[in-house]
Amino acid sequence: MYQSKNKSYGIIAVIYYCIFFGGLFLAGLLYQKGFTFSMNIIYCSLFVMGVLIALIKDRNIYNLGFRKEKIRINLIVSLIIVVITFVVVWVFSDLTFNNLVKQMLYYLFYIAAIEEILFRGLIQNYLFGLKLNKYVIYIIGALFFSFMHIPFQMFVHHNVSLNYLVEALPNLIETFISHFIYCFIAYKRKDITIPIALHYAYNFLGVIV
Repeated sequence: MYQSKNKSYGIIAVIYYCIFFGGLFLAGLLYQKGFTFSMNIIYCSLFVMGVLIALIKDRNIYNLGFRKEKIRINLIVSLIIVVITFVVVWVFSDLTFNNLVKQMLYYLFYIAAIEEILFRGLIQNYLFGLKLNKYVIYIIGALFFSFMHIPFQMFVHHNVSLNYLVEALPNLIETFISHFIYCFIAYKRKDITIPIALHYAYNFLGVIV
């Protein structure tokens, strides 16, 4: 995880992120016009594109954040986090069990898994193709992850202006910091399994907050 790569990886990371950002902006425009399912279609298409980039470029899933090293213990820890989080939300939430299961699957796979694979896996790994100080590379990855939350959400909140940046600043800072935490864990544990579980837990616990 997070080792120096040749320049082509850095170029791919930047281009892919620009496409990703533009795709979410387009999804927001379509959402505003009443195409409420546009986000799902575009978001999933962008995810598939990212996975294909890694499979074509690397012919493996290592740069998506998955390695065999430490995988068994990582999966066990992740499963414990997922189960404990579900039980806590089940105890304190008013949602029915069926709705909780749907919410769990949504936050675990649609949000946490996809974002971790793309941002702590593909993009952050590929950014190490930029010949910059490693801390600068992590900061770029954190900025990419933070700003990713802007284009679609400002349409959802009906505030397509710079004012939205001010309103969303606390969340952007929080997201910025979370990137470093997830990257640190991914680096230490050699893959993104535990960050996926923690990302899911953080978002899913929001159901009862």
